[in-house]
Amino acid sequence: MSDDVYMKLLGRLNQNPARLPALGSVLDLLRDLCNEEQAALAAEMPLGAHTLKSLAGLLDRDEARMEQLLEEMADEGVIFIGKTPDNQKEYAVMPFAPGILELQFFKGEETEKARRRAKLIAKMHEELDVLLNELYKDVETANKKMGTPGLRTLAVEEELPSNAEIASWERITEIIEREDSFAVGTCTCRQQTKFEGHPCKIKDVPMETCVFFGKSADFIVDRGFGRRLSREDLIALLKECEKYGLIHNINNFLGNNIVLCNCCGCCCEILVPMIKHRGLKRIMGSNFVSVVEPESCIGCGECVDICQVGAIELKEDIAVTNSDYCMGCGNCVSLCPTGSLSLVRCSDYKPREQREDIVAFGR
Repeated sequence: MSDDVYMKLLGRLNQNPARLPALGSVLDLLRDLCNEEQAALAAEMPLGAHTLKSLAGLLDRDEARMEQLLEEMADEGVIFIGKTPDNQKEYAVMPFAPGILELQFFKGEETEKARRRAKLIAKMHEELDVLLNELYKDVETANKKMGTPGLRTLAVEEELPSNAEIASWERITEIIEREDSFAVGTCTCRQQTKFEGHPCKIKDVPMETCVFFGKSADFIVDRGFGRRLSREDLIALLKECEKYGLIHNINNFLGNNIVLCNCCGCCCEILVPMIKHRGLKRIMGSNFVSVVEPESCIGCGECVDICQVGAIELKEDIAVTNSDYCMGCGNCVSLCPTGSLSLVRCSDYKPREQREDIVAFGR
């Protein structure tokens, strides 16, 4: 029964865009996240968000018992709870990402449970790396197989070129202005590497840098996973992240945003393989790249140190950027003491429209 029900749950979770193979480590994590009764319920739940009454009718289950199970799973980050326009709760199965995996460490706790799950996730990453490293041997094929990246980079707004037309989805402030709810919690990647004994290499790097919007933010605050931010708080946080060279990465679609990560190149589980396997596109760069004015460059190397993806090097004491690797984040431009770096437009890529079946964390 046990293996069967967790395989069914995995199948249900894999109806979301972020999918995981049926590895032993993946099933072990699912076993730790929910018991068999909870797993069986989640595995039966249809796509989308549903009220308790609707679910009880669809699944022919006792409403009271089902509510208890759903609320328990919500506390473990497996079930998302939103609200209908008339303020009824509606339930959806969380995706692996963004969702289940992020929420395991969102509180920043270093409890026995958090450490246990960190070990399970570390084992899962080890097994996944075996498969992915084989796939990444042919980067071009890997990019085609994985399709459009789920995240895209946003440039430091103050460094966007003044001589170019800038679209609303390229400006952080305009994106934030359209949202009305914000929450922040601990970066799951940096917390995971900390648990594994090799914390972030950036000295004094902030840990609370993972931001969610809208219904996802409300859920995070309601369940005690993270804390509420105002717009002003969020702008200040992003400025702090830029000081440490963290890259702003937001969901790669237009519509109601879900997540905004602030990523480092030593811990981020998406950036790390991009650095190891050059040309791999797991995050879409911004529509800009950094360029150097060699005549004014003094070769201080500060841009080299702050670049999270190793896209800048010194050649004969002059900074040189590699446009193939540059994410267009603009942090190096902000830091340059001589103004020798600038962002220039390299693309007019427009993100796709948000899918109608994406319901905050759930689908």
